Amino acid sequence: MSSAPVSLAFTEDMHGFCHFDGNNQDFGRDDQQCYEHAFQQGQSQGRAVKFRLTIQIPDIDRFVKDPKLCAEAIGKVEADAAGGDLKVEKGTFNLFVQPASDQASTIAREMHYTLYLRNQKGEPWTFYGYKTVRDGAMAEVWDQTTTLYTRLWKGHSDKAPDKVEAQGILHLTAEDFARQLTTFRSSGRTILERARALTLFGGEFMGNLWQSYAPGFMQSEPELWSKVAIPVHTDRGVSEATITHHPFDTRDGLTLGLQRFQRKPSDDVIVILHGLTTSTDMFIMPEHQNLVEYLLDEGYGDVWSLDWRGSGRYTYNLEPHSFTLDDVAAYDIPPALEKIRAAVGPKARLHIIAHCVGGISTMLSMALQSFPGLESVTINSVGLTPRVSTWSRLKLMFAPFLVEKVLRYPYVSPRMPQYPGLALGKWLVPVLALFHRECRDPACHFISFMWGSGHPAAYQHSNMSVLTHSRLADLFGGTSMNYYRHISKMVGNGQACPMKPGARGDLTLPGSYLDAFCQKKQPRLLLISGRENHIFPGANRVLYEELKKRRADLAVRYWEVPGYGHQDIFMGQHAARDIFPGLLAFLQGKEAGV
Repeated sequence: MSSAPVSLAFTEDMHGFCHFDGNNQDFGRDDQQCYEHAFQQGQSQGRAVKFRLTIQIPDIDRFVKDPKLCAEAIGKVEADAAGGDLKVEKGTFNLFVQPASDQASTIAREMHYTLYLRNQKGEPWTFYGYKTVRDGAMAEVWDQTTTLYTRLWKGHSDKAPDKVEAQGILHLTAEDFARQLTTFRSSGRTILERARALTLFGGEFMGNLWQSYAPGFMQSEPELWSKVAIPVHTDRGVSEATITHHPFDTRDGLTLGLQRFQRKPSDDVIVILHGLTTSTDMFIMPEHQNLVEYLLDEGYGDVWSLDWRGSGRYTYNLEPHSFTLDDVAAYDIPPALEKIRAAVGPKARLHIIAHCVGGISTMLSMALQSFPGLESVTINSVGLTPRVSTWSRLKLMFAPFLVEKVLRYPYVSPRMPQYPGLALGKWLVPVLALFHRECRDPACHFISFMWGSGHPAAYQHSNMSVLTHSRLADLFGGTSMNYYRHISKMVGNGQACPMKPGARGDLTLPGSYLDAFCQKKQPRLLLISGRENHIFPGANRVLYEELKKRRADLAVRYWEVPGYGHQDIFMGQHAARDIFPGLLAFLQGKEAGV
């Protein structure tokens, strides 16, 4: 990424009515009812007020991170009752003003506009307006983010006098919003930098509104959306690191790969594992700060990522096979850790961070054997006690038979809507769209079809950047159905168990992985789950309680993250702000999430 600040600018139009009466003491009241009453009076009197402002942000990264920073607002306000056209002499726009203490429980953020104006007679006026966005009000998000509560008074002052001259409401119409999206400009030198600037601002300014509406409008922008903004499997999300690839062969005949990101030798080495159908890509996304770069920035100078056999980077999952999570635990993870150990030396402390099915497989492998020097393990979403919703349980039970035997497909994939002819994806697209009205992206609908039972299932839309949402099919691959069979058996069993008990090379699979895990000495363990997890809801909480009951001596912690789902724990646009510091605290031996 460029070290030079990346700017962003856009133009905004709003229209409305204000009631002008400097003797009306009600104008001193800052409440919604008073604003609405003033708007109605102004409308009946024809007291129109409108503005056209250009908001200029010189450094989008600083603006998003620092709540005290303001953007510059230039332009004019039109109000006949205040002297016609009023030029903005000084204007500020603040995106992160803290709400009043009595509203803090419901208002997520406020946006404030303060404009020092001068009319054609030279008289000074102040225009002040604010918008509020409340938590948990998705159905009202359009009204909230397009309603500006407005007051005007004579003179230049950032504090309203006891009696203001005018009060009312301005609105942003759908036509204004569509036009506004065409005005965004950035100083970013590359398509990726400019797209990232749009994503950062859009995610904060419009929240769920941006996530729902911006992709459709932005796809008409040829410079950004007629080209691939982020190459598939790119490493450009990790800067100033030596990146090397380390292939190895498994005992059952596959070639897998490790990717190493190193800035300096380190006594603490991080090993990360993706979930089923994703890959190393989920940890190195360039559209926002990713897990690998965050760890490197925080001093953990040696990070490895294992693409195990369920990776979306391999073709194995697009062919019929009988692989199970037993194979991952016995054949993939042990040789990967051996290869890492050979490279980093015997004294280095290893820390594993594993996601979803990668987390299940990691814990299965820890139940089968001990790994010297393994200092800590972090498991997101699910480990040894998979739990799913009733609808997900039905999908796990019947989907393998229906897909393979009835529809005659060897796998399912988010790419299916793009397949030619009367492919499975083509006729499923309109069917899934009936049940998934949260967005218009078929790939997103297919991910919900493949996993979980939410709307969407794998993440919270508001946590995913527009750019990430546009390339879901690049980040989530296809999978054959045998893994589903194994997970279904575990769900029915209530805990992790082998698909077929017996030997895997020189390892013997136990009847209960949970029993075997508890019988061995284990490192520090952190179990994470998003509170809105719709794929394995409650699974890690159940595991935490079970482990505390069975092994009082085990150093295990549970961290439930409000406002997050399953995949957005690592792939969310604000994960570096909301999640990664908690992981860092655990790595440092502190309480997770602090």
